[in-house]
Amino acid sequence: MERIKTTPEIGAVVFDLDGTLVDSLADIAQAVNSTLVAHGREPHPLKSFKVMVGWGLRQLLQTASAARPFSDSEFEGVFQELLNAYRAKPVVHTRAYDGMTALLETLNGRIPLGVLSNKDDGMTRTIVKTVFPHIEFKTVFGSRPGKPHKPDPQVLREMLSGWEVDPASCAYLGDSDVDMQTAQRGQTVACGAAWGFRGETELRQAGAAAVFSSPSAFGTWLEQRLVER
Repeated sequence: MERIKTTPEIGAVVFDLDGTLVDSLADIAQAVNSTLVAHGREPHPLKSFKVMVGWGLRQLLQTASAARPFSDSEFEGVFQELLNAYRAKPVVHTRAYDGMTALLETLNGRIPLGVLSNKDDGMTRTIVKTVFPHIEFKTVFGSRPGKPHKPDPQVLREMLSGWEVDPASCAYLGDSDVDMQTAQRGQTVACGAAWGFRGETELRQAGAAAVFSSPSAFGTWLEQRLVER
């Protein structure tokens, strides 16, 4: 773990979803690959999705079909097929990372907790509610019409403003460069989840203030700085 130069007081935590709270790669890959195959495209191996995810499902379809792109006239219809496929089976293999449920149970009710994802808002809420049914997240946001995606910090700032939380006292935990950029632009403490899809090197290069090998390591760091409300 890389220590932060100063020791901020932490009064709230916002989590990324995929690759941070949950390992959802297999379900995402299944939905995308089945859609590609249905349209005569080659599927991708599971590990390839680790570097393709992070920008939302629409961008993922564009990236996954780059070798043989869909025309403008057909893309929207194919994208709706993908949405329907994923919405039908969003939590088959998806699971919480080891130690994550225990961490959330420790924090539950003590400080505001939130989730911010580039995944469709409805699916984000469904996954969070299914995997963590007893955790009291104050706010759960996915991609919504008219709202910018991460790394734009607008939604993060709006979330914290609604909580009346100073961004400097909020830890933002994510597993990708997109998340670290979001955290920094939102003036929160950028915390890297090295157990996720991208790994420690990308997180450090993206400017993470601290990188953690496990949810329990993040929890230990938090306990030393936590200010309960």
